[in-house]
Amino acid sequence: MSPNKEIAYKSVKRWFLEMTSKPVDLNTFLPDYTEIRLFEGNCDDYRALNILVGGDLGWVDRQLMSDEDLANIIGHSEVKIYVIYSGEEQAGFAELDYRNPDEVHLEYFGLVPKYRGKGLGSAFLNWVIVEVWKSKPGKFLLNTCEIDHPNALPIYLKAGFKIAAVRIEKQAIIL
Repeated sequence: MSPNKEIAYKSVKRWFLEMTSKPVDLNTFLPDYTEIRLFEGNCDDYRALNILVGGDLGWVDRQLMSDEDLANIIGHSEVKIYVIYSGEEQAGFAELDYRNPDEVHLEYFGLVPKYRGKGLGSAFLNWVIVEVWKSKPGKFLLNTCEIDHPNALPIYLKAGFKIAAVRIEKQAIIL
């Protein structure tokens, strides 16, 4: 992160969601023009992707993290980052943390603004859910907050996640 940026904290409502069993009737159709690939890149590449997808939503946590801390996450063998492409253009990504043997955590999920609102998010989320359940976790977890895209919570609930907790937490924002 650029050292000249100021940071503030805002109280936000955060929903913690879980899925405790594999959904049975999940449509995993992805449009023909899309392809999913594992992320290959360094901290700068990851931050660029993170900003591309979440910059307008206030995603700053990975921007504020040191290179060493970020590299330890994105380079870990139990962290999988899937990038969805439209042609050769990055359309979004999902970051999955498998480091806990009993659960998988969806750390980040989203689409580039121009791909939102077209059904691609639901299709990609369903693909991610199927991918996660291949590892047979006890739970699949995620959280979202009120500054995320307004469709995030409804899409997660429609996909089969249940609200496990709701809290007000401090969220970093770049001024």
